[in-house]
Amino acid sequence: MTERDAFEVRFAAAVRGYAGHVASDLDPVELAHRIAASEPRRHGFAAALTWRGLAIPRRAWILLLLAALLTALVAGMLVVGSQPLRKLQAVVPAFTCPPGTNPDKPGTVDQARPVIGDGIAAMVFDRHAGRIVLLAQVASGAETWTFDVCTNTWTRTHPDREPALADPTHVIYDIDSDAAIAIDGQSTWVYDLAANTWTRMSVIPVVRQWNVMTWTYDPVSGLVIAADASALWSYDVETDTWAWISSVPWRAGTGELAYDASVDRIVAYARYARPEMWLFDIRNGTWKGSGAETPLVVCGMGWPHPLVVYDEAAERTVVSCNITVAYDAAADRWESLVEPGGSFPFSVYDAVNKRLVGLGETKDAVLAFDLATRKRIVLLEPSEGQPAPSSE
Repeated sequence: MTERDAFEVRFAAAVRGYAGHVASDLDPVELAHRIAASEPRRHGFAAALTWRGLAIPRRAWILLLLAALLTALVAGMLVVGSQPLRKLQAVVPAFTCPPGTNPDKPGTVDQARPVIGDGIAAMVFDRHAGRIVLLAQVASGAETWTFDVCTNTWTRTHPDREPALADPTHVIYDIDSDAAIAIDGQSTWVYDLAANTWTRMSVIPVVRQWNVMTWTYDPVSGLVIAADASALWSYDVETDTWAWISSVPWRAGTGELAYDASVDRIVAYARYARPEMWLFDIRNGTWKGSGAETPLVVCGMGWPHPLVVYDEAAERTVVSCNITVAYDAAADRWESLVEPGGSFPFSVYDAVNKRLVGLGETKDAVLAFDLATRKRIVLLEPSEGQPAPSSE
């Protein structure tokens, strides 16, 4: 085997090993052949750098530069703007309802379910398990439940311990880490559904007005993004670290957040005084207000704030409470989906059935909204008139 042939074999194997960790159309064999066919010579950047007076072949420099680039991709430290971008899986493992199940068929009324009443409940959709995770604040403390969107049934998970949260109004699902993250303005808790364990993490940094803090998840960086009236922060669950991102326009900081994949922006629906929509470019750290007239979405006593959910199928942000409206960030325009009287707060996006899901007015019913047909679907009737089921 000639020196060139040996180089091609070794180089192709090395590149193939790197490329196996990243999404790429790279042909390592063809690349190795092209590099090996180049004559070693001094020119450009390689000519300026020598090792002990010897010229380094151009193909070696290309190899070193390519290896550094691929290593950065694998390590996940390509930096754009001020945010580190980690190479995430392009597709979350697909989950489909098992044969014989009907996600449109209401669950049995007499099943055990979380009894929330006037308490607070926060919901997220676990994309890997295909279930909704609900954390309820009840008289006896916190309770963790899951809702199967294929059979429309509740299950209390009884984890090793329940999180001690003062006000669990925000729970975020971290796709990269496959974990639900609950934050109450003081502590950070992480729930692993597969292991059925809650873990207490770091204390939240002391900043101003955490009582109005709002949250979302950025799937590109794999970080939780949090805003208050003065600053934007990120949280990395893998390293349990908080980091300051940027200052925030006051009204944007008081808005409910969501990540809009169609424009790669964090959107903030601000409802105080007059409604406004703000967009944050997390890659370069700049805020911009929407030019569209923003509709006012208000909530009654049972819900403290409008709920903001991203519609992945139609690529738009949905805001709901007394009405349900959708914001198309690419076109900078709003559209009414449900008029007053027919709406309710939609808490999560069901990625399995491509619809919104939320609790009913009494908070013991579960409703869905089909975004394509704009029809409401009852997934679980309220328990009124039925024997109170045990939550144990």
